[in-house]
Amino acid sequence: MRVRDVMTKELVTVEPGTPIFQAQKLMREHQVRKLPVVMKGRLVGMMTHDLFMEVTPSKATGFGVQEMHYLLNDMKVSELMDKNPVTVSPDMPFEEALNLGQQKGNTGFPVMEHGELVGIITNGDIIRLLNKFLGLGEEGVRITIEGLGTRLGEVNMIISILDRHRAPILSLMTRSRREKEDLIALIRLRVKDATAIVEDLSNVGFDVTYVSKPQPK
Repeated sequence: MRVRDVMTKELVTVEPGTPIFQAQKLMREHQVRKLPVVMKGRLVGMMTHDLFMEVTPSKATGFGVQEMHYLLNDMKVSELMDKNPVTVSPDMPFEEALNLGQQKGNTGFPVMEHGELVGIITNGDIIRLLNKFLGLGEEGVRITIEGLGTRLGEVNMIISILDRHRAPILSLMTRSRREKEDLIALIRLRVKDATAIVEDLSNVGFDVTYVSKPQPK
């Protein structure tokens, strides 16, 4: 999956001269926390809810309520926006976009293609996609297997057992553990009772360390 498969294409944008209160009103109305700032169709910055919240108190310090509102009404998006927002390509894998966000401390990026703004992607978009991949919210059981990586064909063995029990796989992930030099597998199955499956996995030597209770829809 790439950024283009996750990004929001119907954009809400503002111009640099937009009053910040108007930008904040747009965020509330459209339930977004980021607004690309465009001028003559060109991306020139990014206005975010966090920038508004960070700057407003410092600008208003020492003023009365009326003076504060007057000051803020006079401020424009151009005074607060991030003038050099980090952008991503629509062809970037979504997990790379998530990692980039963690590195940069960003929760979203404008998506640029051939110099044009084509969308915006946020951590919320990516998390919703991950939830679908993980099968969260669907009825099922999660099984944790530790100590993988010492035998060839282990994943095939696991899948063979699941297939024998006709257990639909909602998700199957593995993660390396450097401290133990092995792998841990997290498997979510669309089953109500995994007792027989766990027994078969254990009988062939798999270390099943956790079995959740069925999660209702």
